[in-house]
Amino acid sequence: MLLVSLRPCLITTICALASGDALHPDITLVAKQGRGTPEGRAAWMRLSNARTDTLPAILEGMSTGDTVAANWLRLAFDKIAERETKAGKAIATGKILAFVKNPAKEGRARRFALEFLEHQKPGTSARLYPDWLDDPEFRYEAVALLLDRASKAKTVELYRQAFDKSRDMLQARAAAAGLEKHGVKVSVGEHLGFLMNWHLIGPFDGHGQKGLRSTYPPEKSVDLTAELVGQKGKVRWKRYQVKEPANNSSSRHQALVDLREKRALGSADDAIAFAYSYFHVARAMDAEMRGAADDNFAVFVNGVKVFSFEEWRNGVRHDRHRFPVKLKAGKNTVLVKISQSAAPNPEPNWEFILRVVDATGKGVATKQ
Repeated sequence: MLLVSLRPCLITTICALASGDALHPDITLVAKQGRGTPEGRAAWMRLSNARTDTLPAILEGMSTGDTVAANWLRLAFDKIAERETKAGKAIATGKILAFVKNPAKEGRARRFALEFLEHQKPGTSARLYPDWLDDPEFRYEAVALLLDRASKAKTVELYRQAFDKSRDMLQARAAAAGLEKHGVKVSVGEHLGFLMNWHLIGPFDGHGQKGLRSTYPPEKSVDLTAELVGQKGKVRWKRYQVKEPANNSSSRHQALVDLREKRALGSADDAIAFAYSYFHVARAMDAEMRGAADDNFAVFVNGVKVFSFEEWRNGVRHDRHRFPVKLKAGKNTVLVKISQSAAPNPEPNWEFILRVVDATGKGVATKQ
C-alpha cells in the first residue's frame, strides 16, 4: 500500500524534472494522437506536468500546419504556464522570444507565443512590431503602425513605404488615399497583382449546369477575332477594363469582373463565359494565383488548366482560392472559365476576381 500511495508523487516528481529534450517523444505523440488514445493521454499528462524549460520545445511542436495537433500542445503549454505563474515562479522567456522572432516558424504558433510574452512583459508587441514590415505573420500590425505615423506626419515618404509594404487591401487603399492627398496616384489593383484588362465572350449554354465539365471552343484555342455560337446566337470577344473603387471605399473587392454589366456580357442563366488576358514578366518564376468566382471557375495558364472548382452559389470572397503557377519569361496567357447557375436564381451574381502574386502576397510585376 505504501508503494501505491507514493507512486503518483513519484510520477509527478519525474515529470517535473523532465526537460524539453526528454519529452520530445511525448510532444510527437501528442501532436499525432492528442488525448484520443491511452498513450496520448499519458503523454499529454507528462507534458502538462513538465517544467517551464519545456515550453520552447512545445512551441516547436506547435509550429505545424496541423491545427488540431497545435491546439493539444497549446493546452499543455497553458497548463504549465498557469501552474508556474500561480506558484509565483518566473518563466524564462529568452528562447520563447527567439521563437517569436523567427519568421520560418508557423505563424499561429508565433502569434500565440507573442501573446504569452505580452502577458508576461506588457509592451513587448509594441516594441517588436515596427521591425516586422516584411514579416509573413506580423506585417499587418507593422503596416498599421506605419500608417498611423504617416497620418500624423503627413509625409509622402511614409505613405509610399506603407503602400509598398502593404499586402492587405484596405491598408493599401489607406496608403493610396494618403498619397492621393499629396498628388501621387497609385493603383491598389496593380500593387496587389489583380488582372484588370480582359477580353470576354459568352454566354454559352451551360447544359444543365454541366458546363464546367464540358469543353468549349475557347478552351481549344483563343482567337480574339472569332465569332462563335453562343446561348442565344452569335457572340464575339469584347474588351473589358476593370474599374477600381475609390481609395476611401469600403468595397469588398478591388478588381471585380462583373459579367452581368451591360458593358460586359449581361445577365444569363445556366451559362458559361470566358475571360482572356495576358501579361509579361521579366523572367521565369514560380508564382501564385488567388481568386474566386460566382458561381464556379476554371483557370488555364499558357493553355494548361491549373485550377478548377465547382460549388454552386458559393460567392466571391477575397483570396478564397490559392494555387501555384509557373510563369515563363515574356508573355503569359490566362483563360478563365466562369459558370452561372440555372434559373430560378435568388442570387444571380456572375463575377470573378483573379490576381498573380509572389510568396508575400504582393503583385508580381507585370505588364498587361
